Amino acid sequence: MEEDIDLLKRRLVREKTARLQAEAILEKKALALYNANEQLLHLNENLEQQIRDKLAELQESEQRYRQLIESVQDIIYKISPNGFFTFVSPVVEKILGYTQSEFLGKHFTEFIQAGYRISLIDFYQSMMKQRQDSTYNEFPVVAKDGSIVWIGQTVRLIVVDGHIEELVAVARDVSDRKLAETELETTQTRLATLITNLQSGVMVEDENGRVILANQLFCDIFQIPLTADELIGYNCYEARQQVKSLFVQPEAFVDRMNELLANRKACVGEEITMVNGRTMELDYIPIFLDDHQYMGHLWKYTDVTEKYLARELIRRSEEKYRGIMNNMELGLFEVDNNQIIVRSYERCCKMLGYAEEEMVGKNASELLVPAEFRNVVERQQTERQKGLAGSYELQLIKKDGSRIWVLVSGVPILDENGVIVGSMGIHYDMNERKQLEQELAKAKHFAEEAQEAEKQFFANMSHEIRTPLNAIIGMSHLLFDTQPSTQQREYIDILKTSADFLHSLISDLLDMTKIEAGRIEVHARPFDLAGLLRSTQKVFEMKLHDRPISVNVMLDSRINDDFIGDDVMLNQILMNLVGNAEKFTEEGQIQIIAKVKKEEAGRHWIEFTVSDTGVGIPDEKLDMVFQKFKQVNPQGFKHKGTGLGLAITKELVEIQGGTISVWSQIGYGSTFTFVLPYGKALPSAEPSKTTDKQLRIVDELKTCNVLIVEDNLMNQTYIGSLLNKWNVPYTMASDGKQAVEKAKNKQFDIILMDIQMPIMNGYEATVAIRSTHNPNQNTPIIALTASAMLDNKSVAMEAGMNDFLTKPFEPAQLLTLLQQFAPTTQIESEGCILFDKALDRQRLSELYGTDTGYAAEMFAMFLVDIVPDIRTLPDLCQEQKWPELASAAHRLKPTLGMVGLSLLEEKMRQLEYHSRQDINQQWLEGHCHDLMEEIDKVLPILETELQKLSLV
Repeated sequence: MEEDIDLLKRRLVREKTARLQAEAILEKKALALYNANEQLLHLNENLEQQIRDKLAELQESEQRYRQLIESVQDIIYKISPNGFFTFVSPVVEKILGYTQSEFLGKHFTEFIQAGYRISLIDFYQSMMKQRQDSTYNEFPVVAKDGSIVWIGQTVRLIVVDGHIEELVAVARDVSDRKLAETELETTQTRLATLITNLQSGVMVEDENGRVILANQLFCDIFQIPLTADELIGYNCYEARQQVKSLFVQPEAFVDRMNELLANRKACVGEEITMVNGRTMELDYIPIFLDDHQYMGHLWKYTDVTEKYLARELIRRSEEKYRGIMNNMELGLFEVDNNQIIVRSYERCCKMLGYAEEEMVGKNASELLVPAEFRNVVERQQTERQKGLAGSYELQLIKKDGSRIWVLVSGVPILDENGVIVGSMGIHYDMNERKQLEQELAKAKHFAEEAQEAEKQFFANMSHEIRTPLNAIIGMSHLLFDTQPSTQQREYIDILKTSADFLHSLISDLLDMTKIEAGRIEVHARPFDLAGLLRSTQKVFEMKLHDRPISVNVMLDSRINDDFIGDDVMLNQILMNLVGNAEKFTEEGQIQIIAKVKKEEAGRHWIEFTVSDTGVGIPDEKLDMVFQKFKQVNPQGFKHKGTGLGLAITKELVEIQGGTISVWSQIGYGSTFTFVLPYGKALPSAEPSKTTDKQLRIVDELKTCNVLIVEDNLMNQTYIGSLLNKWNVPYTMASDGKQAVEKAKNKQFDIILMDIQMPIMNGYEATVAIRSTHNPNQNTPIIALTASAMLDNKSVAMEAGMNDFLTKPFEPAQLLTLLQQFAPTTQIESEGCILFDKALDRQRLSELYGTDTGYAAEMFAMFLVDIVPDIRTLPDLCQEQKWPELASAAHRLKPTLGMVGLSLLEEKMRQLEYHSRQDINQQWLEGHCHDLMEEIDKVLPILETELQKLSLV
């Protein structure tokens, strides 16, 4: 217990001791706090005094700064971060006309020129976002009077505690500088544009050799793989080293550039040749400021290759012609306007035998020209004074007194002002030519006589052989109608074969002669191509009926309508080629193939092939097959002929615009291929009649009255027998005089007129009939002649004949001509006018019936009024007047049907359609051309029909 009390006492003592210690500590802290408070009061009093002193100092500083701001000529302003003015210096009124109060509280965009506001907003926002301490920019401000003032300002950010409090700017008027810069930029733009568009490569260097301006052409010339802008700043010395390889003399190029740079003297028009063959003209222009301070230089390179080449061409031409003139046999001298010689060239002096000093100063006419030629010189001198050149011949007197013929070419000489000061004469010695002309004149005379003799010989040969041949062939045809016995028929066959062979020989000779003389013409007309080929097949099948040779025809499926071309020439070509194949083929086949090779511009190119299984032709002789008088005979066969058949065939093909070729192999046969262009005929409006055509023609001739004028008894019998066979009445006259007498007394429908007859020939008889009043002045006259070499057809037409039939002729040929010229205005049993077969008879019968007066009126109107209008169509097509062409075709189309030209009416319809719907100028021009050709061919038929209608 006591122990517990002792412990409690000790604990209380300790607690009291601790409390006394704590109180002592608190007293010490209270004393320290008091001391600190005293010090703080004293410090506060000092601080308040310092603040009062600082505020006074700040007020004084602010006053000084305000005075400073007001004295500065730049505008000083402040704006809030959201762009409103919080302060602006008074100088703003002087520069912009606004007072300070008009700015305060306003947003800065209210004073900025439209178009610059957004960019300035972006500028301030970017500055604040990036916390740029200071920036500079320029913009236009609208002054109070409406003028524009360019402001250049430096802006600073005022940041407090990390926040942007405001923006302070110092701005000044930079309008004058901006205007100067604008003018400078304009000048630079104009200069840059000028340089860029120059046809020369331009580059400007500064005084340190750096590029400050260039155009793209400069880069292109020197193959620099940079743009003109990218070249700026480039070191020009390095550039010259890089491009020197482009020049023919690279080191010389660099040395010359360095020399120009060292001398600093302008150089213009210096030529430099490049490796690529181009010639450059170099201009070097140094640039000086105030005529003494060097600022750089300009290079200009101009491509003058064409000018250089032209100059070189002129120089070479001058050298060439100077050399020519010096080496030609031409004498030149010059005279003034009074014919005084002022210069004589060496060749002229040599030609005339004078020295130059002996000629200069002398009157050219008095010294050189004979009296009888002086009027020629005077006339030429008058022409020279008019500025005209001229050529003439005259004689000149040489120094030794002899004369020389010269051809003179005189030209006026003009001074630099274009005034004629004289003339130059170029004299060509033509003495030898004069002698040659005389000899040629004699030779020409002899040649013409020989040619005339040759023509006469062929004419006589033709007449003397073909006249009896006509009777022989004709009589052989008539003998077949007498029902001969088998032996007699064999004899007649031999007779006819021999006569045909003789006729072929003569025809080949005469055909080649006419071809060489250019007297063969192509007569295009619609024809049945497939029918012609099958007809050729039938002819040779009949000829080869007893030989082991077949004749086959293969046709393209597209060859099913009529084509337009010369069917007579095609028939002759096929006869020659198939006949040639038949000669050299012992057995096998002859094949005729026709196919359309191509179609273009309304033309069908037909390829014909005639092949055989004959003996063939050696390769080395293929070139001979189309030569005249050449016969290829590889196996010793002997065939009759002139060797002209294939030569004539080739000429006939080429005359029609075609080509022909041959392939052959010995023992396998030959193949001849030729290609001809044909037009495609329109379907005929008249149905074709396949009944007995000859019987119909003969029936039409029953009322025809014919006058036969023939002096050869055999031909009289032949022609008379044919007309008797066809029941055609006729009258016979033995010479031209009898024909004229008979023509005076009786009307005939057709006159068959021989040419070579005694007393009066056929030409003279025709002229007499046409020139005198008689019933047969307008009767068709057909020439019958065996002379085919004297252009008898054209002579016959000039004499007044209507057509031409060459002896020997077959009955079918005569029958066709009679049917063509027989009276076609007689009334058929049905009561209609019988028009020419070339016209649409059915349509004309429906139009006119028996009214010949109406028909004559319509035919006359067509020939007089419509044909001239049709002739305007090609001009409308060439001038591309498509609406007018369509309208004309529409208007003219029905008139063609009124005169029986149904096919041409359809062509006119096509012309109208294509000129409205499907304009193809090439096709239209070809169509118009073809249309006019067909109109020209049919006009004689229409004129004949009108003549016959007028007689009824």
